[in-house]
Amino acid sequence: MSRHALLLALSAALMPGLVSAEDTTVYKSKGASGETVYSQIETEDAEAHRVGTSEPEAPPAAAEAPARSPAEQACDRAKANYELLASDKRVQFDRDGDGKPEEMSAEERASNRDMAKRQVDAYCTPAAEGQ
Repeated sequence: MSRHALLLALSAALMPGLVSAEDTTVYKSKGASGETVYSQIETEDAEAHRVGTSEPEAPPAAAEAPARSPAEQACDRAKANYELLASDKRVQFDRDGDGKPEEMSAEERASNRDMAKRQVDAYCTPAAEGQ
């Protein structure tokens, strides 16, 4: 995979979903050009992988709760991102594509926290009354 494609895949996986790596689902699929794409958003024909957990994947339960809508999932991710960036926890990411995570600077953290807050405001708006 070229460095540009890897950087794009990492950006797609990290920026919209800067969730804590404690328990995250990442979806692996093939892009239009045949490249492998990783995302936190489920797409058609995507293969789900749990990352950041020491627990083995559990088989799907027969009577699971109804699946959350994409809008609800986006809201959940935005809230998790904001909570992580607003906390005192260390946040690292691969800024230059060399495979080595680097800690976010205070300016980067503030910028990403502002973006996460805007995502919460956009994705978690209550439904209009009467609907």
